Amino acid sequence: MAWSVSGIGVGDKLAIGRAWVLAPASLDLPRRNLTAAQIEPEIRRFQAAVGRIAQEFEDLRVALKGEPAAEVRAFLDLQAMVLQDPILIDETIDLIRGEQCNAEWALVRQFEEVANQFNAIDDPYLRERKADVQQLVERILKAMQGVANLSAALAQQDGQPNQDLPWILVARDIAPADMLLLRQHQFAGFATDSGSPTSHTAILARSLGLPAVVGMASLHGLVAQGEEIVLDAAMGVVMGSLDADLRAHYADQRAGQQLVSERLKRLKTIEAKTLDGERVQLQANLDLPEDAAAALEAGCDGVGLFRSEFLFMNRQAAPTESEQTDAYRRVVTLMAGRPITIRTLDSGADKSVAALAVGRAAPANPALALRAIRLCLAEPELFLTQLRAILRASAHGPVRIMIPLVSGPNEMILARRMIQTAMQQLDTRGLAYDRGILVGAMIEVPSAAIAIDSLLAHIDFASLGTNDLIQYTLAIDRTDSEVAHLYEPLHPAVLRLIRDVIRACDKANTPISLCGEMAGEPQFCRLLLGLGLRIFSMHPVELLRVKQEVLRARAQDLGKPVARLLKLPDAKRIRAGLEVL
Repeated sequence: MAWSVSGIGVGDKLAIGRAWVLAPASLDLPRRNLTAAQIEPEIRRFQAAVGRIAQEFEDLRVALKGEPAAEVRAFLDLQAMVLQDPILIDETIDLIRGEQCNAEWALVRQFEEVANQFNAIDDPYLRERKADVQQLVERILKAMQGVANLSAALAQQDGQPNQDLPWILVARDIAPADMLLLRQHQFAGFATDSGSPTSHTAILARSLGLPAVVGMASLHGLVAQGEEIVLDAAMGVVMGSLDADLRAHYADQRAGQQLVSERLKRLKTIEAKTLDGERVQLQANLDLPEDAAAALEAGCDGVGLFRSEFLFMNRQAAPTESEQTDAYRRVVTLMAGRPITIRTLDSGADKSVAALAVGRAAPANPALALRAIRLCLAEPELFLTQLRAILRASAHGPVRIMIPLVSGPNEMILARRMIQTAMQQLDTRGLAYDRGILVGAMIEVPSAAIAIDSLLAHIDFASLGTNDLIQYTLAIDRTDSEVAHLYEPLHPAVLRLIRDVIRACDKANTPISLCGEMAGEPQFCRLLLGLGLRIFSMHPVELLRVKQEVLRARAQDLGKPVARLLKLPDAKRIRAGLEVL
């Protein structure tokens, strides 16, 4: 009889394969009392295991050279940093000596202390990082117990029969250090018991372009090694024991997805223009400089959003001016004349920067606290360093500066003054930059959207950040699982704000784009075209699917039906109307 387990889907693809079940290391370990003569050898055994893990990280870092999945490297660096943390390593050694106990028990006890500290953190992103420490602890435990790492286990499995189907990894969780192996060993996807939309596992799944289902509670204990399963990321479900008819149905669905993917690649060199001749710019959102390669491969028209905060994450100190300049310049060079919009530091909420949290109490509500432009204005040296780096990069190609979380004109006025100060500092040093650099604002706070007219005199362009605009308009924390289902892009209030911003910008001849998740959803493409949007910015993997919708649309025929949709009272009716738009 067929069975299914539900979780949180990441992506919209389907995978059919055999389950490669990765058992976690047990944290329920007995204590062993040691004699005085056994203590130092036990400490050396623990240190040797830590050393082996450090070498694994170094080997993977070498293997990652040229690898486009920048997030994998960032998370690998984070775990390598945790491996050197005295709170975890040195205090475990102190426990072995003080309690005269075995290393496994001491490590698990110390992890429990660290886990309690994470549980007390209000910030959901930081709280999720407890799972990263647990992954590392399990890795050390396996090394002490002589269990083969994932790479060695997979190498052995590759030589066994039943290789007619690709592997689907099933695990309690997957360490960032192991994520590269999913691509190297031809994995079709993965499913994990733990994880949420903000977990590293979900972030990495998007980066690698692999279908995944996370947050499945106890799947890894239910699936047999080598069992044939179907992973449907669009539905957020993993299924097994399928009969012949269901198996044939999913095989046909998978073949159809592959055919669509191949056909989409043919659109790369075609200009994004509607049937009635309206030119639409399709730009890319980047997290790190290395993501530019994927954006170019998809045929982007430029970078509509470079999230600079990822340069600040997973490190103990903020990047220097030289480090930032090099990172921005790499993107400018790769884009070869295409425009690049760099958003200034947008830390806080779900993107915490450890180096900036020192000496500050955790805010009760991070989404409404000192973040983005508010933080930059409160830390002028940090802000000036970044502005100088962006300006220096502008000497190498078309660069624009975008200010996040603007709530009104005053923040733009202050930001422009800081840009002028940064320019004067570069002049003193005799360094080149674009003196006519364009400066814009992200419209993601309802006050900025409602009072857009007052902002237009202070900006050269605007970009709708719908992720936060929806969150703040509907008073929903999109990272809170209890209310995340209320996050609704098609709420009439949200759509009317988008419409009003686009209208005001068009009237003032101010370029307006949309860089939130809505831009990368093909189902919203006609709606946004009907609202007058002509510049979309999205994750590179979505670009060709959106281009296909643009090529099929008649922009001038969409205005009136979209205007009628906006008169409907609720999102349910608007969604139904989209199907016939």
